[in-house]
Order: sequence, then C-alpha cells, then structure tokens
Amino acid sequence: MRTLLKNLRSEDTQWGICQRQMSRVEWAVLTQADLRKFMLCFFILIFGAAGCQKENALRQSEAFLEAGKLQEAVALLEKIVAEDERNTRARWLLGDTYDKLGRYNDAISALKTASHQYSGQPEARIKVRMQLATVYLKLGDRASAFSELRSVVRSTSDDAVLRQVTSIACDMYKVVQLTKDNSDNYSPIFSPDSSLLAFSSFRLENGELYLMDITGRIRQRVTFTTDFNESSPAFLSNPHYIFYSSEPKTSRQVKIVVQSSGSTPIFAGFNVTHIYSKVTQQVLPVKFGVRAPRLSPDRKQIVYESNTDGNLELYLLDLSNIDLMDIAENKIEPKRITHNDVDDGSPAFFPDGKRIVFISSREKVHQIYTINVNGDDEKHLNPNPYDCYSPVVSTDGRTIVFVSTRDGDREVYMMDADGTNERRITNGIGVSMQPALSPDGTKLAFVSDRSDTFQIYLMLLDQPITHKELFQRLQSPM
Repeated sequence: MRTLLKNLRSEDTQWGICQRQMSRVEWAVLTQADLRKFMLCFFILIFGAAGCQKENALRQSEAFLEAGKLQEAVALLEKIVAEDERNTRARWLLGDTYDKLGRYNDAISALKTASHQYSGQPEARIKVRMQLATVYLKLGDRASAFSELRSVVRSTSDDAVLRQVTSIACDMYKVVQLTKDNSDNYSPIFSPDSSLLAFSSFRLENGELYLMDITGRIRQRVTFTTDFNESSPAFLSNPHYIFYSSEPKTSRQVKIVVQSSGSTPIFAGFNVTHIYSKVTQQVLPVKFGVRAPRLSPDRKQIVYESNTDGNLELYLLDLSNIDLMDIAENKIEPKRITHNDVDDGSPAFFPDGKRIVFISSREKVHQIYTINVNGDDEKHLNPNPYDCYSPVVSTDGRTIVFVSTRDGDREVYMMDADGTNERRITNGIGVSMQPALSPDGTKLAFVSDRSDTFQIYLMLLDQPITHKELFQRLQSPM
C-alpha cells in the first residue's frame, strides 16, 4: 500500500486530503477509524482521476469541433459514450457532430437518447429538443420536428426560447403574399416613401419591370422589351426614374442568380427609364457585363458587381452631376473599388454613404465583408462556416439582413450591424432570398418559392408572431 501511495500524484486535491489525514498517525498503528478515512480518500482520488480523464476527453472533443475536425471528434465521442452510456453531455455532442457530418439518422438516435437522459434537467433538454427538431426538418420530417417543438412550448414561458422555436418552425413576423400568378416574380425594391415596390416579372415570357403597391395591386408596367430580361430595379433621386439591369434573353425561363462569380458569363448592361414617359436611356452597354446594382442613400451613386476585368469586383457609378433627361450626352466613368484575386459581389451601401457591405468568396465559402467606398479599411464582418448572400443595411444603420444556407435550407437572416446577434427570420417550405428593406424600417420584401413558383412576399417587421399563433402553427406541420 505504501508503494501505491507513493506512486499517486501528491498535487491532486484528494491525495492532499489523504496526506493530511495520514500525517496524524503512525503507519504501523493505523486504527480502524483512520483506515476508513484513508480508504475513503483513496477511492475519492481514484474516481476523481477517472472523472478528470472523462472531462479532459470531452474538452478535447469540443476542441476538435471548434477546429472543424469532425471525424476526430466523432471517434473520440463514440469512445466516450461506449465507455459510459450515461455520459449525456458526450452523447449530445456526438449527435451535434453527426448532424454537422450529414449523418442525420445517427444524429436523431443520439439526440433522442440525450433528451431522455436530460429529463431531470429541463433547460438542457429544451436545447437538445430544438436541435433534434432542426435535424428532423433537414430530413423533411416536419411532423416529428413540430412534435418536439410543441413539447418545448408546453414546458417553458421564456421569451428567448419561444423566439428560437419560432425561428425553427415558421417566419418570425407576419408575412403576406403579394404576387400570386403562375409566373415567376422577383427583384423587389421599395420606393423612397415605402409605398410602392418595383419588381421584375416573367409573366410575358421575359423579365419586365412593374410597379405595385404594398397590398399587391399592380399599378403599371415600366419596361417594354421582348428580347431582354430586366431586373434589379432601383429608384433614383428623381423617383420618376428607375435604374435597372438589362440582359439579353437566352431562353424562355427566368434565371434568378443568388450570387454570380467571375466564371459566370455576364452580358448585362444598365439602363434608366422614366416611369411615365417610358423614355429609356443606356448608362452602360450590355458588353460591360454588370449586375446587382444598389443605390446610395442620396440615390445618386450606384455600387455594383462586374467581371469586366477578369474576375468579379465592385465598382461605383456617380450620377450626382448627370442630367437624367439626357444621359447620352454625359460620359460616366465607373470607379473600381475592390482589387482581389477572388470574387467580390452583392454590394449595398450603409446609411452614411461612405461604407459598403458586400460578399466575397476568399474564405472558400461566401462571407460578408465591409469596405469604405474609396477601397480601404476592409473588414470580415461575421466569420462563420456558412455561405451568406445578398446583404442589405437598414436605414438606421443598426441591422443587416442577408440570406444564408444553413440548417439545410436557404433563408433570410438578420444580425446587428457589427455582425453579432444572428437570427433567422424566414422559415417556409422552399427557399427565401432577395431581401429588400423598406426605407421606413417596418417592412421586408423577399422572394420565395414556397408556393411552387417564385413570388414576392411582404414581412411586417412590427408584427412579430405571438405565442398563441406559434402554438397554432405547430399543430399543423404542413
């Protein structure tokens, strides 16, 4: 026994207790009480060391997950769970790792077991159940997903948790469908007073621009071409003029591009049309290969993407001193903003007009960056492992809305302007994309194929889904 004690680490807390106990007696004359104390300390030390080993293994698996080493994490977590089936934390992490690897059936099995084992810990069980619901949704099993979420709603009144459930189950705010015909409708943008939406529609077998009010009533058609597809409209400083992209029609189907690249053939140019006179003027010819124009807050500058110089970069057009009634007499020189070997696209202005948010593929996935209009002070805004697209900034500068492909779907997200507090705000069957914020900050227009064809929807940001509405929606998985 003395040899065993010498081999134990004296720095362990439990062994320190044993040492203090044993220093009070002679080794040769241990009393029965002293022996009991010693054996208690000994077993505490042994089981404590085993617990430390398990905790170290868990920490190592979490480090693997943070580093993106999913196979290493799975191997370690499977070993931990095999050695201790009651290690609920390890089983939860294992389910999370299976999920990240796309092993959804394995993830469901691990998460269901973890949920049962957490029956005495309601907060942890809620988190496991919500993750389990997201995995079911990736498999298209809305009935099982909604069953888990109903259990969560019944077990808590915490507003933060209920908001998370809403983001998993449905849209965060009340949504109204604006366009309802059988053709594709897309590229919505608000007028300066937030009362109208300009958009593109394929109802005549090519993309044309239209105006509608926020109830969905079509006010008028703006463009009249048969060989071109018009998209990405924007109201200029004189709201009677609409700036837009025009691309030669190549098929009888609309092409809605989430994010182009330097290898994408772009043959579009920019035009300006007077809404009422229908007089159309060319700003940049089709050969320039330009796309995704966005206006500055004063509606006199346009930032856009172009592959003119070999890969996709950001450019700026300044219309401040241009006579909109006679653009042809003015030579407008584009100014290049970014200079990279990777693609930069989908730009949009911040409210001060001095900074731009955009998308770049320099991190292998498309991520959100910001840069000054003069091309300096570039920053990576929200590093994460998911593709992000189409960022737009609210008029108060506090919020950025964007599209992301995570949780097995393409949906619209919102985050604070510093890149924190990400939350999903759309959640329907199908994809949601092309978000556009109203200048008054109360509405969000977006495009979704949740009704089979691409249609334009209006989200009312001042009308969040209530808890009662949430529970009613969870009753019907479809």
